[in-house]
Amino acid sequence: MKKVFRKTVSVLLCIAMLISMSIIGASATQRYTDCNGECQYYPTIIVPGLGQSNTWVLDDNGDFVLDDEGNKISSFPAYIKTDEVLSKVLVPAVLSLVLQRDAGLTEAASDVIRSCFGINTCDENAQPSPNVYTERYPYPVSECRDFETEEIFGHVPFDLYETEQPYDHMYYFAYNSFGNHFDLVNELYDFIQMVKEQTGHDKVNLVPLSQGASIVSAMLDYKPEVQNDLHKVIFVVPALDGSTIIGDVFNGRVSFLNKEYVYNGFLGESGLLDKGTAALIEMLFRILPDEVLMSALESAVNTLVGEIMVKSTGMWALCPSGDYPTAAEKYLSSPEMANIKAQTDRYYQAQLNSDRNIQNLVDNGVQVFCFVEYDVAMINVGETWNTQNADYIIHTDSTSMGAHFANVGETLPEDYVQQNTHCSDPTHNHISPDRVVDASTGLLPDTTFYFDGQRHDLTARNDVILKLALNLIESDRIQNVYSLPEFPQFNVARGSEKLVILVEQAKEIDPSTLSDEDAAELAAAIDEAEKVIDSTIGVVGEVEASEARVTACLVKAGVMEAPDEGGISLDIFMQISPWFYENFGTDGYSELIIRFTMKVMQTVVDTIVSFI
Repeated sequence: MKKVFRKTVSVLLCIAMLISMSIIGASATQRYTDCNGECQYYPTIIVPGLGQSNTWVLDDNGDFVLDDEGNKISSFPAYIKTDEVLSKVLVPAVLSLVLQRDAGLTEAASDVIRSCFGINTCDENAQPSPNVYTERYPYPVSECRDFETEEIFGHVPFDLYETEQPYDHMYYFAYNSFGNHFDLVNELYDFIQMVKEQTGHDKVNLVPLSQGASIVSAMLDYKPEVQNDLHKVIFVVPALDGSTIIGDVFNGRVSFLNKEYVYNGFLGESGLLDKGTAALIEMLFRILPDEVLMSALESAVNTLVGEIMVKSTGMWALCPSGDYPTAAEKYLSSPEMANIKAQTDRYYQAQLNSDRNIQNLVDNGVQVFCFVEYDVAMINVGETWNTQNADYIIHTDSTSMGAHFANVGETLPEDYVQQNTHCSDPTHNHISPDRVVDASTGLLPDTTFYFDGQRHDLTARNDVILKLALNLIESDRIQNVYSLPEFPQFNVARGSEKLVILVEQAKEIDPSTLSDEDAAELAAAIDEAEKVIDSTIGVVGEVEASEARVTACLVKAGVMEAPDEGGISLDIFMQISPWFYENFGTDGYSELIIRFTMKVMQTVVDTIVSFI
């Protein structure tokens, strides 16, 4: 009887387990759409770029660390604990300033880097810290809470433009930029399968942005079967072969570790600061002797790269294939780095196979498009910044899959002819109107769009890029760069969000409160602005001119104050700093005083000797 009872219980337990598993399975395949995969819209997954996902700091108990206002604290790019930083650097900095020598500032610089960036240090298997939590969205945008959609559209503002694409068919794949690259590839692959289950569709669109393209590129190599899950891939300024910034940093080619450059234009050339402010900071640098400043900078860079970045396979995936072998030899040769090197070696092979893998997609019916920005100098962190064409962050050879460019500010030689490396149609002209680009040498000459003068970090402000992406996402109307004349292969940089806001303000003005002349000018300014906004073919300077015209109307109507042109100008430092460099090199002020004193003493001695 007991045996019968036990068997009965066992059977009941098995049935219970099967039921629970079926419930879990049903939950995992929850449908968020009513189309059952039969509508015309393919679900689209945005794979964002560097730092475009929320990663939060956790304490050792797994709870969120909060600031004084109760807000979660981001771990990207660093977790800055102000009190701790001050405790490490204040005394050494003051002593070094007073004594005019290194009084522990170099060591303090390394300690500060460890304190701030240590949260993003991976272990010997390239696994990120358990004190970092990545906020993910395992459901479509339509199911996101308000703060989640605000975060998503803050990075990719598709919500500003009309689209046929339903939000229950739009997803955002969030990830830790410092994370393990192998894990990110597996997570993206699983995310694709989840999206297919949630929508009922058998294929998806992918929109990889910048760093996100490195994940997609690896996935195509590690899991080639994923091509059966893809309808369309739209690469937006993709880091398909990394960025020479990372290649330079990993190989020790850091421009601001050259003191001649630090004191002679580094900050001004970077574009991060206006040149007046940059020149002022150059003058402030001289408070310390140049050897002390450079020692502290070098210590900080070596710690950031040698202790933190080299353990992140996510960062290694941004190293160009041409720079990888020497960088790997430098940082990954020791036995304790063997597991990391095995992973980065594998990705290196994926980089080398990238063009082949993308061509395989095309050959198997997957539509692949690419957006490239060009003719913006690379930010001058690495020594090769002015030797190539770029979009400020990524060199164009990486984003364009091999298109040929003249250097920034230059044009192709007069006798240069289209190479047709990847275009066999003699009627196609892939030379840009400005004669900077030969798109025919890029892997996908007929499906790659180019934007002259567009900065990588300002891509989200370019309404034409966003409208083009939405057109590609929502339908197959665009098959190539010739499909729609309103989206030509070669376009220019622009950003109309400010103009849109100005027009909204202008439309709120009651024209009856204005003179006939001012009312007519307001109407004309609004009409011109709307035409500019609606156009998808950019003209250099037209957005700025329209902004100025509408602003003038708002000022005249009393809605807006005239732009303040007063204030203290820092432009004077643009003359002072170069003068100091030309006459005193990189010396700090204390060194200048010593040199001046020695020069005076030498003059006195020479004078005395001449009388003797």
